[in-house]
Amino acid sequence: MVRYNHHNCRISSSSSSTTSLPSSLLDLRVFYVRISNFKVDESTPEVLTITHIPLHPDTLLELNGVRTSIVSSKLRRDRVDKISEAATYISTDNIRLSGSVKFEVHHRDDLVLSGTLEMSGKRWNMNCEAEITAGSGFLKELSSLLPSVEVYVTGCFSGTPIILTKTVVQLGFRKKHHSRGTALDSIPENEDGEPQKGSSSEVREYG
Repeated sequence: MVRYNHHNCRISSSSSSTTSLPSSLLDLRVFYVRISNFKVDESTPEVLTITHIPLHPDTLLELNGVRTSIVSSKLRRDRVDKISEAATYISTDNIRLSGSVKFEVHHRDDLVLSGTLEMSGKRWNMNCEAEITAGSGFLKELSSLLPSVEVYVTGCFSGTPIILTKTVVQLGFRKKHHSRGTALDSIPENEDGEPQKGSSSEVREYG
């Protein structure tokens, strides 16, 4: 039996199956992507695909209550704004994971975004970078500004609600060649440990 507290965090009762995932895991509730500064029209994708891939062989994954080795779900277009030249995509699938994962967002065969969700100490961190370049894929028609991508994730860890956010701005025109399974680089940091200008990250936990 499974129940939820007032923060909508999953709590396992004593009658849970012995085959269920460990209680100390990340329980993802919302995965939100906003792409800005490109021409929004009828050709703007209605659906993107997001895949979560374990970084370690002992990591366990679950999608909407079903155990799986790799999680693949849909980011459905939630809103388009032709005035601000932005489109938002959201997934509310319940994804639970016991360890660090790599995630990739695709539109058909184009890799749009990649990143990682990793445990550091007792905190979860998210790193991500835009893989699609300005002038390619559905970003061929640009506005006066270079495109940017915002990523927003909410969920619970050990019963505590958390929010992870990241903004990647000014996608360049340089050519990039990627294949699925490529190792990911974290966003560069200055000497003081803060992200460099042009990207931002934030982790918030609520008790």
